[in-house]
Amino acid sequence: MDLLNQPQYWYFAMGTVWSIFQGVRGVVETRLDNPQAGAWKPWERIVVLYIHDFALRFICTMAGFLSLYMAVILFNEIIPDGGLSAGDSLLLLFLFLIGVTGVVGQLHSVVLIGKRPSTKSSR
Repeated sequence: MDLLNQPQYWYFAMGTVWSIFQGVRGVVETRLDNPQAGAWKPWERIVVLYIHDFALRFICTMAGFLSLYMAVILFNEIIPDGGLSAGDSLLLLFLFLIGVTGVVGQLHSVVLIGKRPSTKSSR
């Protein structure tokens, strides 16, 4: 099997490496955003903050790569037929937007808009 003729392997390898980078970047940002966590035990920081943020950013970035891949597959399936329905075009647009947002590392922010629990009480 010639890997140069199988671009999806390279694409997913690059996607995995980039997703790991985004996950590590999330851990660093979480550490910098939570200076009070320095008083916690190391295992508490790892379990409560780092694993969650790494997983969220890794999954969101991989979802972006998968969405772009699905958009290309769908586009290649539709083009030979010559017809692009409104539903197909909306699906392609949705997949493209999710893909780009995920690949650049911002999908996790879009998911968390308005959903992040407050660290201060609302009283």
